[in-house]
Amino acid sequence: MDLSHSTSGFLNPATFTVGPASANPVALVNVSGATLMHTANCTPAAADAALKVLRESRAVRRRVVWINPTELSRTPNADLRAWGRKLVEFGHADLVVACGTGARDLCLAVRDAGLSIGRVVVCTDDATSRNVLTDSIVAGDTILALGTTSESCYKLAERLETRFERELLVA
Repeated sequence: MDLSHSTSGFLNPATFTVGPASANPVALVNVSGATLMHTANCTPAAADAALKVLRESRAVRRRVVWINPTELSRTPNADLRAWGRKLVEFGHADLVVACGTGARDLCLAVRDAGLSIGRVVVCTDDATSRNVLTDSIVAGDTILALGTTSESCYKLAERLETRFERELLVA
């Protein structure tokens, strides 16, 4: 198990890989109140493996996909509309937040696959995506960060940790 530590001091996101080491691993990040899975690559093979892990995960509430399809859109013959449908049909996504090249086309397909407009968000950049997710994630959600940087994923984890901690103090 690979143990990583945040510089903030209050978050201890233990990460480990799920699945065979030869496959693109999905790192699990410990966030109180939610499950955060991260796959930095967004190649067809990595996306397939990550969606399989998401589908097979025991989600207490919703399955959320945070995706940057830039790498996927650069793959020869990659059909972003087919991938958008796959997020819903194969990954069982209940909420999709996307940014990067191809995000709009991907999200149109997500809507065509049945998610309502309020559950599909296209953002202009990574920071905006994190803001949307911080406001949208509820305790018990399972989030797959696909094609995002490790740094951005940990920033989201720290924000969620702070938010859930604040909600517990208020309750």
